Amino acid sequence: MKNRPMKKRTILLAIVGCFIGIAVLDRITDQGFSGQAWGFWRHDRQIGEVLDLGNVSKLRVDGAASEITVTADPASPPAAKLTGERDGWGAFWQSGWSTRDCGQSGRMHVDNDTLVVEMSAPSRFLDWSDCSLRLTANLKPEAAVLIRQQAARITLKGNFSTVDVKADAGDFSLDGHAQTLDVAGAALRVQAWFRSIAHTETIALTGRMMDASLHFMVPTPISYLVEATASLIDSQLPNTPGAKPSITIRGEMVRTRID
Repeated sequence: MKNRPMKKRTILLAIVGCFIGIAVLDRITDQGFSGQAWGFWRHDRQIGEVLDLGNVSKLRVDGAASEITVTADPASPPAAKLTGERDGWGAFWQSGWSTRDCGQSGRMHVDNDTLVVEMSAPSRFLDWSDCSLRLTANLKPEAAVLIRQQAARITLKGNFSTVDVKADAGDFSLDGHAQTLDVAGAALRVQAWFRSIAHTETIALTGRMMDASLHFMVPTPISYLVEATASLIDSQLPNTPGAKPSITIRGEMVRTRID
């Protein structure tokens, strides 16, 4: 009777060891003995082919949730890549044995001059793991970006013509320039650094709860209008009626810094 606790512990350790062994073997098989087996904690895969965006001047993203990084770098080839990373509670041993592959969670294609990216709904609770989708794209300068998602982390770097983002929950940043910047949602954090000014810019920020920072790296007159139930506006730049960039901020609880 005294050996019973030891037997239970041995059985438990054996079961845990079995699961870890399956995970390692499965990852080795998936990687083709590439020496990356110890990376089984992250299951990151490319979805589809890398697309050439030489004739693309617009990006449209629709769907549930994703992480989006877009640049407009003329020194780099215009291209787009979509990847999926397992990060749910069963990600560490998720594999080809799964009932649902990351490849089923997103897709993209070029339609005339537009890159169209579609993200599916999040995995069901009883799926082995969730699939976090990441879009990385380099567009031509002055391209247009349109994003409609339930939740998104969006990073833009470069010069764009129009940026139009609608997300229930979002973390958005722009480093560069946009002729028109329109970001709206329920809960938002917005950060923008304008590296150049054309004095024709229009900025609209709308959110039920919003924390926004607008930085103009070139000294410039601006005009702004705030319509909010509760707001805290810290502007280092005077409000000059009729000046552009023109900024409109609407929401219920809004905190904004402008400098």
